[in-house]
Amino acid sequence: MKETILLILGFVLVNNYALTAYLGLTPLLGFSRQRDKILALGLSVTGVTLLLSALLWLLRALLPAYWQLLAAAVLVLALVYLLQLLLGKKLGLWFPVIALNSAVFALALNVAAAEELLTVILSALGVGLGFLLALFLLSGVQDRIEEQHLPKAFRGFPIQILAAAIVALALTAFNFQ
Repeated sequence: MKETILLILGFVLVNNYALTAYLGLTPLLGFSRQRDKILALGLSVTGVTLLLSALLWLLRALLPAYWQLLAAAVLVLALVYLLQLLLGKKLGLWFPVIALNSAVFALALNVAAAEELLTVILSALGVGLGFLLALFLLSGVQDRIEEQHLPKAFRGFPIQILAAAIVALALTAFNFQ
């Protein structure tokens, strides 16, 4: 039980792919700051990453490595389309964002996938929740940054990159070993 919790917390805090490896970073920079949209995006990416990681783990034994990438692309598009049908509304811009982030996270997980399916699923859960945490953290930081007077050269994208780097540094302070 302790290992399970540490595995999930490790991916949420220490190995946060969105902040430490800069995988799927695009929505973190300049995405909506409305809490309900952030929660919906984070949970969608988490759900699709969970399903995609489990399916890719199952396909890993059946397909050669070069076919796994194609299978991942087809599966992620099918899963996000299914999510769109289940929600009953058009995802619009969210469709490629969810698909891209889920594919990146699941493929990154699959590269270092463990032998057990449970480990892959728990890792995917940690990665998805880490992405959600990063969305909320950077949204809060961006709200605080807007209130400050900044030099013209730092406004906009440069300060967002600096803020993401500082948050990533702060998260690496957690060590569960």
